[in-house]
Amino acid sequence: MLSDMTSENIRPISVGERIELLDVLRGFAIGGILIGNMQWFAGYGMTPHVLVEGWPLSERLMAFAIHFFVDGKFYSIFSFLFGFGFALQIARAEARGDVEARLFKRRLLWLLVIGLLHAYLLWAGDILSIYAVTGFVLLLFRKKSDRSLLKWAFWLLLTPIPVYLLLYGLFVAFAPPLPPEFTTADPVKALAGWQAAINQVSTASFWEILTGFNPQYVIGRYIGLIVEMRFAKLLAMFLLGFYAYRKGFFQDPVAHLPTIRRVLKYGLLLGVIGNAVLAGVAWFEAPFPPSPLGILAVVGYAVGVAPMALFMIAAITLLWQAPASASILAILAPVGRMALTNYLLQTVFAVLIFYGYGLGWYGQVGPINATLIALGIFAFQIVLSRLWLRYFEYGPMEWIWRQLTYKQALAIRRRTITVPE
Repeated sequence: MLSDMTSENIRPISVGERIELLDVLRGFAIGGILIGNMQWFAGYGMTPHVLVEGWPLSERLMAFAIHFFVDGKFYSIFSFLFGFGFALQIARAEARGDVEARLFKRRLLWLLVIGLLHAYLLWAGDILSIYAVTGFVLLLFRKKSDRSLLKWAFWLLLTPIPVYLLLYGLFVAFAPPLPPEFTTADPVKALAGWQAAINQVSTASFWEILTGFNPQYVIGRYIGLIVEMRFAKLLAMFLLGFYAYRKGFFQDPVAHLPTIRRVLKYGLLLGVIGNAVLAGVAWFEAPFPPSPLGILAVVGYAVGVAPMALFMIAAITLLWQAPASASILAILAPVGRMALTNYLLQTVFAVLIFYGYGLGWYGQVGPINATLIALGIFAFQIVLSRLWLRYFEYGPMEWIWRQLTYKQALAIRRRTITVPE
């Protein structure tokens, strides 16, 4: 019975219980998420096509590479790991009699609060609130069979294609003729809008961002997530992570090497095909009105993003089996153990670099320099996370989140200080 549980058996997972490979994958995902988010932090992802055409070839190649290798893949990896963690927590909850997953629901509720504060106070591109909402839906699948989990994941990944085709068909059949400004890009208006955005963000105070830019961005962000069916994509990756836990892929990867190698092979094949299409149309398709290029983008995303993410997961898992490569990958584990802290810290660094109450570099940095800035921030986080975890059990935000979830004070300082080798 839940009422019979004691504080001794309701506790976070200890360091000794963690699967280090999962922390490595989380760290890897956090680094990639930062590179992808830099498009929006720096603003270059919204650059009008008329200006993109004038970029040096090196900048356009970097933008293509980010669309090909980064866009969607790293949040998909993180979503997969979220699903794995969900399954682990549900198993622990059921073992102690929490059949209603009350602890997990409270964990999601506080994640939603943290995400909404992040979105409104700092950056509207927040993903935490989306994870929390989708996590509540994930609870409906905890009794599904393994086969059912795979079927649901497959169809959820493909769902955006028929939905977009339906929207396109309805638009073509019934929508009234659009004014020219909706069907033909006006370079003058595009440039004027872009310059206005640069002027607004790069010079705005914190209060002006809080009351002006962020609320507008939040509304557009959530509308975009619904139109893009991001919730379906997230849920699909959650389910695949849930399935991976049930099958024990990371509890005993050696026993599943043949399957992992198949994921590596087919994930790469589909990933290359789908992402070549996605990256090829990235600067040309617009979400409205529905268009043939939009169809290509949706198909490319559905075919390529999840397989490429699974390819990366499989590749790191295989590399982890070799001591030499595992020792290199292990530097990412501290970042992954502090994933929530590092995700939020990335936002703090970015807004202080690009927004008006910081350096005001918004709109001034292209793909290459934005990526270099991201790599610099991530390198700092690797060092900072390693040093922090020498002295503390959790990252600061993980500590706060756990205390809110478990409704008990948790020691943050380590009893034994670890010394790096």
